[in-house]
Amino acid sequence: MSRRYIHEMLLEAAGRASGHMPGHKGRAPFGVENLYALDTTELPCTDDLYAPENGILQAQEAYAKAAGAAKSILLHNGSSAGIHGMMQLWAREGETVILGRNAHLSAVNGAIMGGVNIVWIPAHQTQDGYCIIRPEDALKTLRENPHARAILLTRPDYYGGMMQLEEIIAQAHQMGVRVAVDEAHGAHLPWLEGVPSAGELGADAWVQSVHKTLPGLTGSAVLHLADAADAPRALALIRRSQTSSPSFVLMMSADDARVYMEETGSNRLREVVQAANKLRRELQGYRDAHETWRETGMTFDPTRLVIEAPQGGEKLAQQLARYGVDVEMHDDRRVVIILTAMDDACTVEKIAAALKEIPPEKMEMPQMAPLLPLPEKAMDVRRAVMAETEPVALNEAEGRIAAASAGLYPPGIPLVCPGEIITKEVIARLSGAENRQRFGVEGNGISCVRKNDSTSA
Repeated sequence: MSRRYIHEMLLEAAGRASGHMPGHKGRAPFGVENLYALDTTELPCTDDLYAPENGILQAQEAYAKAAGAAKSILLHNGSSAGIHGMMQLWAREGETVILGRNAHLSAVNGAIMGGVNIVWIPAHQTQDGYCIIRPEDALKTLRENPHARAILLTRPDYYGGMMQLEEIIAQAHQMGVRVAVDEAHGAHLPWLEGVPSAGELGADAWVQSVHKTLPGLTGSAVLHLADAADAPRALALIRRSQTSSPSFVLMMSADDARVYMEETGSNRLREVVQAANKLRRELQGYRDAHETWRETGMTFDPTRLVIEAPQGGEKLAQQLARYGVDVEMHDDRRVVIILTAMDDACTVEKIAAALKEIPPEKMEMPQMAPLLPLPEKAMDVRRAVMAETEPVALNEAEGRIAAASAGLYPPGIPLVCPGEIITKEVIARLSGAENRQRFGVEGNGISCVRKNDSTSA
């Protein structure tokens, strides 16, 4: 009998305590469905995502009301599709969008697709390696680039950190700059007490990954718009980066996630936050990283557990896995656990019980290297990516123009982006890291623009 390899793989992963995405945690909010029976195409009795008149239209209107948006568009290619659209929504080819250096790769891809220029806001790193975008740096970059058409910021970040947006939004709007927010990790914010979403703070567009923190299937997301007049262009842009055969099942799961949160999930989320706060108070030998980072001025999502590990994040993640608890991610110093409305107090108690059984062994932490200054820009990002490229050995790449983003994870912030000049400091960081810590490096080589195609733009 032929084997169902992926089915076997997924069955093996199921049944453990999930501290990671997707937000449904393996539980169907309205009971088990035969998804094959519901998977269909555009029919007279169904609908068309790009010209909705029936269930999709009604679902989008209901979601917009829940999120405080003038218009919401269901996505089935994750928040990446929405970010692609936001990067091009107000900026045409050759115009500028301001990005935080911690922006998701999809923002760079959106700029490439639209021929949009990028101006970077430099990141700031705390002594223990947490990288953030400070409001003062965002404001300074805005003032220095009054010609920018939009600014795109990330809130919350992977660690649940939320920068203060109010002053940035006010200054941007005063300058005629539109504000977009990558709120992929904040789909639950409309139902989380005391934590406003980007839309409530005045953003012009914000995108949320339903599958990250709500009970939606992987790939389900929503783009929200503050002005319905932006919807036709947004839909046209999204249509370019999504399949022409959208998944009704994914869109259904986003709609179901909204209904679940309105009927039940909001109360469950409150209970999960209470259980998480109890865990934080009772940590023994461990520390809540959010408390450590209060001095940054950031606020933090209480559903995101970020636990400092004296034995190192990787070791604690491995130890928790032996207790059947799988974390979302770890870095050198911490583990990150995502809690959602599909968890309950018992789930959090299982995590707490595991931590009590795991001794917090003290180990010497490596000294954090400071962030490097932003490299010099030699070409626009689109031209660098579309140019003829060649792999270049790291030890020979100094002075060459990068054709792809490259950096270290954590923190996942690129040391060099397409169109920027590779410095000896960048090479030293990449060369000194293990393969599993690096991105944008193939073996010991990095993709560069061919010399005969690298005339500065």
